[in-house]
Order: sequence, then C-alpha cells, then structure tokens
Amino acid sequence: MLRGLLARWPGGLRGTFTANLLATVVLGAVIGAGDLVYLALGTGFAGALSTWSTLARELGELLKERQWRLLTGYISATLTAGWAVAWLTRWLVSA
Repeated sequence: MLRGLLARWPGGLRGTFTANLLATVVLGAVIGAGDLVYLALGTGFAGALSTWSTLARELGELLKERQWRLLTGYISATLTAGWAVAWLTRWLVSA
C-alpha cells in the first residue's frame, strides 16, 4: 500500500528512491534493536517496501536512453544514501 502511494507520489525515480530509503530505515532500526523477532518482521516489511526490481528497470531505462549523468547520480545517491541511512538508524536505535 505504502509502496503504491510512493509510485504515484512523488513517482518515478523519486518514488523508488524514497521507498528504498524508508525500507533501509526500517531495516537499520530492527538490526539496531537486535531482537530476532524484530529482525524477521523488519526484514519482511523492508523487503515488501523496497523495490529493487523497479530500481533495476529504471537503471536499465536510463542506460538505454544514454542518460549517463542521471544514471551515475542515481546509482551513487541510492548506494550512498542507503548506507548512510542504515548506519545512522542502526546507531540511533542501538545507542
């Protein structure tokens, strides 16, 4: 449901990016909490919210359209923000 809303607003690359970062926050929080039940539930929720197949399709479209700067920026932003958000969330929850 939330993923569907993000597909419509903000939609496109922004919707995918937002969904994946929210999923990363959830996963970072449950990893920081350290409880196996939370980890299982969080992984399921984060997996349902994140959209790696959509990310792959969007990257393929950017590659096909030869939008090199947008492609490079999108990959870089996704990886950098994902790692930063996961680390920060885990640190905040475990502190």
